[in-house]
Amino acid sequence: MRVQLSEIVLKLRHPVITSRGAITQRDGMLVQVSDGGVTGWGEALPLPGWPGADLSATRRALEQWAADPDPDDLPDERFAHGAVELALLDLEARRTGKTQAEALADVRPVADQVELNALVSDAHTAVAAVAAGFRTVKLKVGASDLEEDVASVAAVRGAVGDDTRLRLDANGAWTTEEAVEALARLEQYDVEYVEEPVVGIESLAQLAPRSPIPLAVDDSLSSAETQIPESIAVVVVKPMALGGPRTACAAARRWIDQGRKVVVTNYFDSAIGQHAALSVAAALPGPPQIHGTITPHLFTQDIAELPLVTHGQCPLPPHSPAPISINLDD
Repeated sequence: MRVQLSEIVLKLRHPVITSRGAITQRDGMLVQVSDGGVTGWGEALPLPGWPGADLSATRRALEQWAADPDPDDLPDERFAHGAVELALLDLEARRTGKTQAEALADVRPVADQVELNALVSDAHTAVAAVAAGFRTVKLKVGASDLEEDVASVAAVRGAVGDDTRLRLDANGAWTTEEAVEALARLEQYDVEYVEEPVVGIESLAQLAPRSPIPLAVDDSLSSAETQIPESIAVVVVKPMALGGPRTACAAARRWIDQGRKVVVTNYFDSAIGQHAALSVAAALPGPPQIHGTITPHLFTQDIAELPLVTHGQCPLPPHSPAPISINLDD
């Protein structure tokens, strides 16, 4: 088995504004694992300022594993673990002629397309998303004061009408008391759920009984083994931040069995990581779910290509995307 590591820098077409600041580019590592003439691809893109993100630690863990690669002994650091796990899954899928989703699901049938929400920034982009066929939109809150947030949510709800689902994501912007006030004021806009109004899974669990809107845990998931309190109704799964597609898929099945709604999304990944998120979503049991954002052309120049999202649905291609020929360090 041969392993090659490359540094990657990907610039977003448009900044994404969150309560932790603006995201303008993604820096990380591309992992190439080759065996018997077949190559699998994975990536590690820890996000500065987010829990558990440390690119230097990820790089060290990948370099250590690459020096003596063992498919049965993956790196402990979760972003490095996710990158290697994805590369090995991709290697298996290419070797057997399966899709990643089929490899994850084993014998169960998998979906051939995944319905998604659209990430919107205001009423104008929300209207455009609904016109493009999305039945669910997601809006970031918490980066402004509460009055601006309420006005923004009101404008989006008014623009999309009552038939469109509305999800909010605060990225842990509020204190508990601020969140109680915000959630009470936002209830009138028929919000499906709010992701991470406060930081930390215990804080979320304590807030949930006081919230008129269901709460979702996202960034506070420190590992796939996290025990989620019953008061938290929704789990947002980002495979590449949770240890990889196999790890995330197993955890998602467990949380579904516990009666929770599981929404799979990406971590501002390249097309390679976004495809892994699609594969996990397609492999999950139960009735179809509207999952999180998948964004072809998220970057000015991606390292691979995804199918276009049409009418809010993204098809799973017969093969996982492989890097196209670009300068990975540019």
